[in-house]
Amino acid sequence: MTGLRAAVRWLQEASLYLLILLLPFSKASIELTFAGLFFGWLFARLDPATRRDSLWHRPALRTLLAVLTGYLAVCALSIAVSRYPGTSLKGFVGKWLQYLLFTVVIADVALHPAVVKRSLRVFAAAALFVVFEAVTQERYGNGFFRNFRLDFYFRMTGPYENPIDLATYLMVVIPILLAVVLTRAWRARWPLLALLAALVVCLVRTESLGAWLGLGIGLLMMSVMSRAVRRYGVLLLVAASLIGAGSLIRRHRLAKVASWSEIGKTDRIAMWTSALRMIQDRPILGHGVNTFMANYLSYWVGGEQQPRYAHNCYLQVAAETGLIGLALFAWLLGLLFYHLYAACHRLGSKERLILLGLFGGLLAFAAQAALDTNFYAMRQAALFWMVAGLALGISQWKPNSSLSANR
Repeated sequence: MTGLRAAVRWLQEASLYLLILLLPFSKASIELTFAGLFFGWLFARLDPATRRDSLWHRPALRTLLAVLTGYLAVCALSIAVSRYPGTSLKGFVGKWLQYLLFTVVIADVALHPAVVKRSLRVFAAAALFVVFEAVTQERYGNGFFRNFRLDFYFRMTGPYENPIDLATYLMVVIPILLAVVLTRAWRARWPLLALLAALVVCLVRTESLGAWLGLGIGLLMMSVMSRAVRRYGVLLLVAASLIGAGSLIRRHRLAKVASWSEIGKTDRIAMWTSALRMIQDRPILGHGVNTFMANYLSYWVGGEQQPRYAHNCYLQVAAETGLIGLALFAWLLGLLFYHLYAACHRLGSKERLILLGLFGGLLAFAAQAALDTNFYAMRQAALFWMVAGLALGISQWKPNSSLSANR
């Protein structure tokens, strides 16, 4: 039985590392690795020897678990009022249920410091591959792995279909790797600093203002909470701002990006207006989870006349699951950030920095979600809930837990 437990644990951990490595390049990796992660978690919950080892049995997380369950219950209830019940059921099972289970499962896996330590190394490796893909796209016009063309947007997309998705990934990973840099000795920092600089340049080339704003909010929070972050955080913000402004000026895009008449901004205003009309029409349980696009043309007020996302995740949550769903979703995020904030004040210095980096990436994501589709784009949503699971696992470490532990 001991050998079987070890094999299942290996499968679960390997699935986590594969998810981190492949997520920027493959949607299929989400389904593949979820199977390994969930099987390992279910095995541990059914095994009498490990059944009670889950952090979700701890009193500190009972409210968070209750709110998470409540939000899923409202999503399920919204199926009953949906005009497209098949679409709603598919979205509930294949998206929200799976995403939130990622957090539940990975939080338990991340209770082991050695797993987090290896996960951070895989994050760095994945980021290096993303930079390679983005640079080859910039240099040769096509990415090396995914072969996406640069001349479609004339903005860097790397392994993603559009520049905003790449920007979202970079915006989350940069604070994490900044935290890793600060836990290293001076001589060991330079390779990671070079990678960090490359990630910032790639983020600038996406020309995604929402991601720039999100990263600024994440780094600002980290700088306020940690003196160690402050110097590098401010330096990153200043460097990114100068490089970004210089790039926009050189490409004669500064006036267009800053203009309120720019099509991206006018389209968003139209989509937000449509979302508000949906909410006004069905304020309690909404139109049904995963049906915003199906209902969009019935509430269309301008912009492209085709099914669209709201490009404000919070308005879309309210449109699909009502104000009850929005309240529970906001409560869920608030409790998540509260637990991370509280844990930052009781962990050791290195562990605190890593948690702060994960916290910064999550906060950046949540901020950008008010301007884009983050929680509804498959790879971006999986990234958020995966990082949330890692952060929650660390938040439940004992004060004497160390990243130097072998297990």
